[in-house]
Amino acid sequence: MNSNRHLFILELVPMGPSSISTQQLQQTLIERGFKLSSRMLQRDLQSLHEQGCFGLEKDTRSKPYGWSINAQWRGNHSKVMSSEVAEHYLLLEQLLPQSIPNEIKQSVQLKAEQALKRFNGYVPDWLSTLPKPSLKVNIDSQLVAQIEHAIKHKRAVSAELYRVLYDEAHWLKFTELSFYNLVEQGGVLMVQFMVGQLHDKCYQMPVYRIRNVQVLQKTRREPTAEQLKSLRSAINKGMTQSAIELIVKVPSHSAVNQGFIELGELTDKQHINDKSVLLTYQTIDTEQLNDELFKCAHWLEVIKPERIRKRIITKLKAATTNYL
Repeated sequence: MNSNRHLFILELVPMGPSSISTQQLQQTLIERGFKLSSRMLQRDLQSLHEQGCFGLEKDTRSKPYGWSINAQWRGNHSKVMSSEVAEHYLLLEQLLPQSIPNEIKQSVQLKAEQALKRFNGYVPDWLSTLPKPSLKVNIDSQLVAQIEHAIKHKRAVSAELYRVLYDEAHWLKFTELSFYNLVEQGGVLMVQFMVGQLHDKCYQMPVYRIRNVQVLQKTRREPTAEQLKSLRSAINKGMTQSAIELIVKVPSHSAVNQGFIELGELTDKQHINDKSVLLTYQTIDTEQLNDELFKCAHWLEVIKPERIRKRIITKLKAATTNYL
C-alpha cells in the first residue's frame, strides 16, 4: 500500500541538517526488505515534498539532491506542531490498515497523541464525524481464487508471507509453499500449508497475511496423517484457553477504539467522557493477548479481569525496577 511505503520512507529520512540521497535511501529500503525502483522512490519523495505536510525538504544546491526532515517539524515539543500537521496525524491514525507493522502503528500513535495535545485533547469536528472503519479484514477475492486453484489442482506456489523477525515486520519471499486447505476460524479465513520440500511441520496463517501468490508448474507436497494431527493439536491448544470478558479503558482517538487493534469480539462500548472510552470484549486469555495489552499499557488500562490487570502491574513494576 502507498501509505505503508510512504511511512517507511519518512521514517528513514534523517532530521536536518543531516540529509540522505535518493540512492542511499533506496539502498536502506532494500536492506529493510522493501524493494523500490529509483524512479518510483523519486516520485514518492517529490509527492511527499509537494504535499507540504510531512516536513520533507529537498536540498537542490548540489547533486545528488539531499532529503531531510525539517528539525522543527519533527521536534518533540508539542508547540512546534502546526494545527494542519496535527490534523494530518490524527487522520492518518484513523486510516491505518490492520495489517500494518506494529512499529509503524506505534510511531503514528505517538505522533497522534502529540497532535491531540495541539487541540487540548479534543479531536477537530470534521475528524470526529468521520465514519468508523469496519472491524473486519478485507480479503482479496483474487488472492483467495489463486489459493483455491492451487489447492484444487494440487500445485505448489511461491508467495510472500507477513512475518515478524526480531521485533521487525517483513514480507518474506518463499519460493515454494504447498497450500492444502482453507478453513475459517473465529471469523478469519485461514490457509494451511507446508514450506519447501524438507521442512516437515504444517502451518496455518490468515489469508490477509499472504500476497503475490504465483502458481507453479510443480506438484505440491501432501502432509501425512501425523503432520495434520500435530497441526490440529496446536490449533486446539490455542482454542482451549479460557474464555474471558475483557474490559479496557482507552483514549477515544486510540487505534483500539478505532478498530485497528482487535482484542476480541467487541460486545459493548461506553463513552466515559470526551477523552476516554470503556470497551468490552469476549476473547480468549492467551499469551499473545497479554503481550498485546502490555505493549499498550502506557495508554491502555485493563479494568477486568483482575488477574490480567495484576499480571500487567507486576510486569510494569519489574520494568520500573530495572530502570531505576
